[in-house]
Amino acid sequence: MSTFTLDPQTFTALVMEHQAALYRTARSLLSNPQDVEDAAQQAICAAFAHREQLREPEKFKAWLLRILVNTCYEQLRRQRRTVELSAVEDTLTAPGQDPTESISLWQAVLALPEPMRCVVTLFYYEDCTIAQTAQILNLSQGAVKTRLSRARDQLRKLLTED
Repeated sequence: MSTFTLDPQTFTALVMEHQAALYRTARSLLSNPQDVEDAAQQAICAAFAHREQLREPEKFKAWLLRILVNTCYEQLRRQRRTVELSAVEDTLTAPGQDPTESISLWQAVLALPEPMRCVVTLFYYEDCTIAQTAQILNLSQGAVKTRLSRARDQLRKLLTED
């Protein structure tokens, strides 16, 4: 069995290719933009430091996203259970304004509970298969399918409210 290690140039090119996926996935788990950037940077550094552990180069995206998800979860565990005003100021609307009038699909996805939000982001925005999503999130394929179904129901409700 031969050992495969990504050279720094190839690693950098692959990270650049998947940077939008990294951001969207981290954003689906973390609300603060600085936390999203920190988690992505930490995941990239961890992946680079352990790039010799990647056995199959064609699975780079799933491998990197798994590291990112673990980094986000670790960051969430460290955070205190407080809510900053800046995190909710966008949801505070003027009297009489209907907040659902201009809701976009991405805003609706971000309104989902975290377990559903991450599954939807990986499956629909990052084109991961059910199996890849299950592997990245360390869930069974059945759990992924259930979360997707429930998320679709909630999104339908969010987007069709009058």
